[in-house]
Amino acid sequence: MPRRILDVGCADGRLLQILREHGDPEWSLVGVDFDAEAVARCRERGFEAHACRVEDFEGADGSFDAVVMLQLIEHVEDPVRIARRVHGLLRPGGCFIVETPNLGGLDHRLFRGRWWGHYHFPRHWNLFSSESLERMLRDQACEIERTEYLISTSAWTISLHNYFLDRGWPDWWVRFFHFQNPLLLALFVLLDRARVRLGGATSNQRVVARKPAEASPQSV
Repeated sequence: MPRRILDVGCADGRLLQILREHGDPEWSLVGVDFDAEAVARCRERGFEAHACRVEDFEGADGSFDAVVMLQLIEHVEDPVRIARRVHGLLRPGGCFIVETPNLGGLDHRLFRGRWWGHYHFPRHWNLFSSESLERMLRDQACEIERTEYLISTSAWTISLHNYFLDRGWPDWWVRFFHFQNPLLLALFVLLDRARVRLGGATSNQRVVARKPAEASPQSV
């Protein structure tokens, strides 16, 4: 039986396209997104895609080997409900891969009072430390396989932009702290990479959780 993978928040299918080009050709790739126009573009790429919220995704219980949710769970109203639904969608032994901002990075400690880039109000509703994200997933009967810290250049740059803007620094200096500034990108790639190598946390995390092989069904 081919592996079946679900991308939650698939948009136009860019991640699914990468998986098709670089993954196992036998994988069955599926997307779900509440944006009907984006789902239509995903279908044009040849993927099965569903225009709905994952909480309302029906008829697929216990059918996925992996569910991927990249930079999405911070945007939703009820992340616990979503984690519970993902548990129901996974086959026993299936993986839930989540990427989201992390409240444990150095830049969060420096800028959390007001300026941290990942606050991103009003689009980020729920923010997690690694500990709180792992706890939420365990509460939904998932086992934590590993947590990884990822480079997060935009968090540094936007935090500094917010700080200097709020403190009334000159416009030319504030504009320098743009998240696409190549000098700052290089600097903060090096900084975050060094932190990861030294065992520190960054402001972006990936948690890989697994539904136990003998898990009992979860209610949705």
